[in-house]
Amino acid sequence: MRAARKEFWESKDPAGWSDEEKQMLLWDSPWARSGFARIEDRKKPTVGYGRDGRQGVDMPDVRPGVPPGGVQSVPIGEKIPPLPKTGGEPVQFHVVARWETAKPVRLAGGPEVPELTGQFYVIRLRGLPLMPPPKVQPGEAAPADPNEGMLQAIQAGSRLERAGKAPMACAHLFKGSGNASTEVLLFFPRTGDPITLADKVVTLESRFAVFHLSIRFPLKEMMFAGELAL
Repeated sequence: MRAARKEFWESKDPAGWSDEEKQMLLWDSPWARSGFARIEDRKKPTVGYGRDGRQGVDMPDVRPGVPPGGVQSVPIGEKIPPLPKTGGEPVQFHVVARWETAKPVRLAGGPEVPELTGQFYVIRLRGLPLMPPPKVQPGEAAPADPNEGMLQAIQAGSRLERAGKAPMACAHLFKGSGNASTEVLLFFPRTGDPITLADKVVTLESRFAVFHLSIRFPLKEMMFAGELAL
């Protein structure tokens, strides 16, 4: 088990991390955990959570345009993940959730994130069931983003949960551009009741359309240089 052995980020100076070790930290570490966005067996798709904390049941408006506090776009620069294999099995998408604001992720070469990250925990989701942008011929106007409704649903339905405490709602969502157009960055506010080691576990819960994603992060494994690194 990972917790039973001493990891390289605990014993080696970051300047001595190999490329292989950096990739491991970026994609398979306490700060980068995998889960599956699975279709839930529901009569009606769920978008997420409303302001009252209850789950919503209606799909978002998919017309062009960005609502106040809605989806924004930034370059991220990662390859688009492959589509999942169905083969008659329940449809699910392999998703990696990574804490972009964690110091070891930054030291391992994680891409730059938007400004104001000091006020937020930022989590990247890679592998979501999003469509690649349509191709545009020279002289043609850019079409509406086919993912607009889904992106609004992901923002509305994403929370960080801790036992005995109110969940943290996603305040902003930035989508990737270019080769990373099917990735998103989720922003959760650090103010109010920030995450501490005493919380033990933080769970990313995201319900959008017919999908549900849940990924647990044991906080005792997310220590770096003697501090909780988020």
